[in-house]
Amino acid sequence: MRALFLLLVIGAALGGASYAGARFTGGRLVGPTPTTLGPLTTRFAFSGVPNLPAKPRAWVLAYPNATGFGRGGAEIYVSVTGELLGTRPKDLGARLEALQPVEP
Repeated sequence: MRALFLLLVIGAALGGASYAGARFTGGRLVGPTPTTLGPLTTRFAFSGVPNLPAKPRAWVLAYPNATGFGRGGAEIYVSVTGELLGTRPKDLGARLEALQPVEP
């Protein structure tokens, strides 16, 4: 019973670390205050991300209410280890950078 509990605790810690890595990677892409994107929804795609080649399992950070990015808003795909796999639209980073105000 003790071993099962230990495995459960380790699994929860690994899952939490993976989620934190995904949020950190997504945050680096969108910046500190993504006011134009709206609320964030996060899910783990167990069956794989159909928009990516080879359909890897990944975290999907979605901004469904984001305007100016096409139907369905914007999505960021992050691997279990925290690597950026892709975005929808493909040039999401450049578009967000263009929306940032220019500092004098």
